[in-house]
Amino acid sequence: MSHLRFCTEYSIAVGEPLAGWGKHQAKNVLIRWPKGKWRHSLRIAGGMNAQVEAAIARVVEAGWRVNLIDRKPHDGDSIRVFLMPEGLAFDLAPDDLAAFLDTVPRGAASLARFAPQPLDRPLVLCCTHGKHDRCCAKWGFAVYKALAAEAAKRQDFDVWECTHLGGCRLAAGVLTFPAMRKYGRLAPADAPKLLAAEAEGRPYLPCYRGACHLDPAAQVAEVTALQALSPTAPHPPAQVTEIPSSGRTRRFIVKVADHLAEIACHPGSVRSYGACEDMRDAAPPDPAEIWHGDVLSLTRKPETQR
Repeated sequence: MSHLRFCTEYSIAVGEPLAGWGKHQAKNVLIRWPKGKWRHSLRIAGGMNAQVEAAIARVVEAGWRVNLIDRKPHDGDSIRVFLMPEGLAFDLAPDDLAAFLDTVPRGAASLARFAPQPLDRPLVLCCTHGKHDRCCAKWGFAVYKALAAEAAKRQDFDVWECTHLGGCRLAAGVLTFPAMRKYGRLAPADAPKLLAAEAEGRPYLPCYRGACHLDPAAQVAEVTALQALSPTAPHPPAQVTEIPSSGRTRRFIVKVADHLAEIACHPGSVRSYGACEDMRDAAPPDPAEIWHGDVLSLTRKPETQR
């Protein structure tokens, strides 16, 4: 496969599944910063002074993930910041950013002086971080534009470009807040269907990587169960519970509304490059663990148990 130039193309060619690659930190700080100043780092960019860079390092050390976001036009001098999972938005004076970041670990109540605003619409982040990986520019920006155009029609989502979300080889990658669902291999044509699904509180299954709070095997169990049901029905969030199993196989009960699915997940491996820069080395990629899900049973609760 020496003719392949992008890690996304290689991942597709070797049959790497999307499900199981949805992991993401729960605690997030999203900072609006001009995309033209982004570097390879997902959180440090040109134009940041030493105080801001140090404050970012401290909040990361305290357990928060920091990403940069942006979109055009950029009006005014304030810096838009989102805090998740609290669902709060802030418009900060540039000189207040470092102090804000140092206050975040003390809890949301300590941020009152920064005039928090409740999140008024779900966030949709699309990775367009071409300085981190070429695939995120090649596939990500077109998907961002499609999502932004669709959101402008709907007026119920807040869409942003963002830095590295993980899984460059699965571009175009998207993350939604507060639902915390991760997507990959999106095309512009997927934008209306993804937003329609998210608006109904369900994942868009064709490009779904998994719920961010679940581990890889549990994500595969969730996706397998949802695919076994009607994939377009507005199901409530799936409840995934692991049950005893033997060997390396893991078994789960997935509850979706009044349906129960028992799923067995079996480990496997795939060799895929994590990023385009890894393809410059002549060495083959290292194997990565993946999971395959099988439906053991699918039942519906009797009326008396619903």
